[in-house]
Amino acid sequence: MKTQFFFFCALLCGLAIFSCNSESSDTVDQDRIFTVYELFYNANQDKTYARATFHFSNELGTNLQLAGDSKVTFEGDPLTFNPVLAYYEREYAGFVATGAFEWTDTDGSLFRNTVEIHPISFAPGIDTIDRSQSYELFWEDGELKANEIILLTINGENEGDARIFSTNDVGATSIILAKDKLSEIGQGPGTAFLERSYLPGIQEAPTAGGRITGRQRAENLEVYMK
Repeated sequence: MKTQFFFFCALLCGLAIFSCNSESSDTVDQDRIFTVYELFYNANQDKTYARATFHFSNELGTNLQLAGDSKVTFEGDPLTFNPVLAYYEREYAGFVATGAFEWTDTDGSLFRNTVEIHPISFAPGIDTIDRSQSYELFWEDGELKANEIILLTINGENEGDARIFSTNDVGATSIILAKDKLSEIGQGPGTAFLERSYLPGIQEAPTAGGRITGRQRAENLEVYMK
């Protein structure tokens, strides 16, 4: 699970930084298309995003744009292709807790996958973090379950001093922030970002496989790094 976690983080970082080129999905064997689905709620915006990405062979393979009669929907709503980031997306107002993605390939085969978002928010009373010692940060909305990951990023006021903390320990209700990492964050005002991801395993996919995620970002927290 640790290996899966770090691979997942690396993929998220890559998608966030780089634009993607894409090829037409009708040029490849449909059974070799790797599918990625994500339902993401950003509490700072109070918006939910349903996203789908298609790759040739594996998740690091060439991005594909659906062609012909191939289409992807979320709860029956068609997703629109973003040519810059090479994924399909639809936005919803408010929190959409669960739903089903359906993809029809160019051969007419239908794949249906459901996902749910597990909520997360900062516990009250967090306003100052001492950088000179380890710190235990608690969240609300329940203990960590199997196939879940917590990511916490603290960004200080100095350039390049953001640090990432993580846990996937089943039963956890908090995350220990190690002293050595905290000391690398600049003293003064900072912002904490908290995310909870649920990766239950894909239900229906071509032979190449796929990944499905339900993810929530809590409302950002302003903290003082002492």
